[in-house]
Amino acid sequence: MKLKLISLLFACSLASAQEKSSGDSINELDALTIESSPIESVTQSWSSLSGDELDNANGFTIGETLSTQPGVSQSFFGPSANRPMIRGLDKFRVRMLQNGTDTFDVSAQSEDHAVPVETMLLERVEILRGSSALLYGGSAIGGVVNMIDRNIPTTPFSKAGATLQSSYTSVNEGSNYGGKAFADSGSLSFQINGFGRDFKDYDAPDGFAIDGNATDKVLNSLGDSSTFGFGGSHFWDKGYAGISYSQYENTYGIPGGHAASETRLEMENDRIEARSEFEITDSDWLRGVELNFGYGDYKHVEIGKAHAHDDDEHDDDHGDDDHGDDDDHDDDHEEEEFEEHAKYLREGMEARVALSHEIGSLKGVLGFHALFDELSIGGDESIFAGDTNSSNDITYDKINNEEAQKLAVFLIEEFELSESTLVNAGIRWEGFDRELATFKHDDNVSSANDLDDSSFSASVGFSHDISEGWILSSNLSYSERVPDTAELFSYGPHHATEAFEIGNPDLNKETAVGIEVILRRTIGNVTGQLSAFHTKFNDYVYLEATGDEQEVEGEHMAEMKYEAVKAEFQGLEAELDWLALENPGWSLLLSAYGDLLRGKNKSENTHLPRIAPARLGVGFEVQADKLRFGVNLNHVFKQNRIPVHAEEEHAEEEHEEEGHDDHAHEETATAAFSVLNAYATYDLSLGDSEGQLFVRGYNLADELGFNHSSPSTIKEYAPIPAANVEIGLKFDF
Repeated sequence: MKLKLISLLFACSLASAQEKSSGDSINELDALTIESSPIESVTQSWSSLSGDELDNANGFTIGETLSTQPGVSQSFFGPSANRPMIRGLDKFRVRMLQNGTDTFDVSAQSEDHAVPVETMLLERVEILRGSSALLYGGSAIGGVVNMIDRNIPTTPFSKAGATLQSSYTSVNEGSNYGGKAFADSGSLSFQINGFGRDFKDYDAPDGFAIDGNATDKVLNSLGDSSTFGFGGSHFWDKGYAGISYSQYENTYGIPGGHAASETRLEMENDRIEARSEFEITDSDWLRGVELNFGYGDYKHVEIGKAHAHDDDEHDDDHGDDDHGDDDDHDDDHEEEEFEEHAKYLREGMEARVALSHEIGSLKGVLGFHALFDELSIGGDESIFAGDTNSSNDITYDKINNEEAQKLAVFLIEEFELSESTLVNAGIRWEGFDRELATFKHDDNVSSANDLDDSSFSASVGFSHDISEGWILSSNLSYSERVPDTAELFSYGPHHATEAFEIGNPDLNKETAVGIEVILRRTIGNVTGQLSAFHTKFNDYVYLEATGDEQEVEGEHMAEMKYEAVKAEFQGLEAELDWLALENPGWSLLLSAYGDLLRGKNKSENTHLPRIAPARLGVGFEVQADKLRFGVNLNHVFKQNRIPVHAEEEHAEEEHEEEGHDDHAHEETATAAFSVLNAYATYDLSLGDSEGQLFVRGYNLADELGFNHSSPSTIKEYAPIPAANVEIGLKFDF
């Protein structure tokens, strides 16, 4: 019945193509500029989403929105907590930015933590890979995702107006609604916005089963969120200055082993931004100044029903048999109270000053960057709880609070060797100071520990116009990253991920040397780009299952420890757009993309965990006067390149004899699957107002698939959503 409804809806949408008359021309690739980079970025690897392309890709989260971009995967932890992974790198190696400054969240700490940004507000998303992320420091060693929502207007509004949008998603009975209003009064432009979401547990594809028991829902995957914000800018002939405020709230369930305990995460985030850009016309060398400031006050609480895990184990022992005491068991659950497992608090402030200059034929940017941060984790289950590790007799202090500051200076220069050849080079130095408020278990003494370190990054690149529209570029980069406090000193349970995390105080600074080559075609009926990269890491830090368990309040948690190895990443990324037909009434655009990634643990001669499998996607889009529709087929290949250590086979035999399941957190292979998506939009008009009716279909074949990049604790519990139709309306007044 579900597929019949989907077919009917799309048949109606495609049939309305008969109303088309004159078509819009197909746009070429975006101009070779990007807001996240202070200079022309033709030598570097980047991509962006905006306009209709962003609307069609827009998902619940930024990870879902970018999941079909070449080189970008997602750490799927249910529908609410999806963070982008760039070229196999995530967490502390990928910086999440909102309008150029930090999102001030803790999504880098763990995959179950969401990014506090409403995707329906976004007007543009930019992804920087490799050397293009140089100027954002060691925490961007893997890349940068900059989410631009124009809370601060960067261009004046031509008139007052408003936009309203709402939609319904069938897979989770979800409602999405909101709008924004804007006005202009001469030199002042301002806007106000608000959006909300509310959805239930999502449908699982046919064939989904947990422990051999078929189920049609992914339990505890429900959620609701809301955001409210306003901002304004003052404009003058050579620039603007603006300020904004926003508040974001999100409550969502954590699926997986703790679904029965209704474990959920309640998040709040308050944010203030200020930004100014202006040109300088009376200087011999200074051409412009850009100022960015951001402040964030973030909190989230992880809660769940007390002792529900013990009840789950009791239920599992009895399988699916009927029990006479079911009613009593339900009554017990009703009487159970929710308890707080952990509370994360983060308050931060970031400022960036960029001075654009030109000296002869040399032009570039000199910048200064400062980030001040305070983080604390409280509750009964903190990863900073501390204690003595019985396996190695190392005592980990309890960390009550962390205050950190990063001060950096960066310089990037660009020089034209000829009309067809451009070279650039950049450097960044960053000082990283941390003060940890600790509590020693052995002598009950509180103390403050200071940690000072620094990192250095550099890159050099060139681009050459081979012929009209063809550009060949290459980059060589060196980056350093100081290990995060969690990687060094964590020792405690994390309830949502069912893991007991152990830091490694002996970790050294992580270093990476990378090279990439990019071929672009920017004009003509066929446009696109092909990228190849190779990155070599020393002291690459990752979280590895030890095979042991820790017992916390009666709950057995798999032990996960941060380790450092030599590692290599290499891959290919490609995207292609072909304007196949352009007629007076309509146009046909064909597209394709693909990526291939390999991640190797060179120290142990095995594969790295959670490396995204190869992907290939093809699609078409028809553009007409009022109608636009398209279909995409994305195939995800199987991934059986998983970590295998020499000692595992012997260890597994011992654990099987003892009846243990200590390898629950270890990675397993993931089967291939294909996803068929489609979309259709129809332009409406009502007086002076314009609107758009849209229908989008996801996984229309109801294919069962799992995200290999997800942590092993959640992968088998949270498949991709079942067949889904989203129907919505957007109106501009």
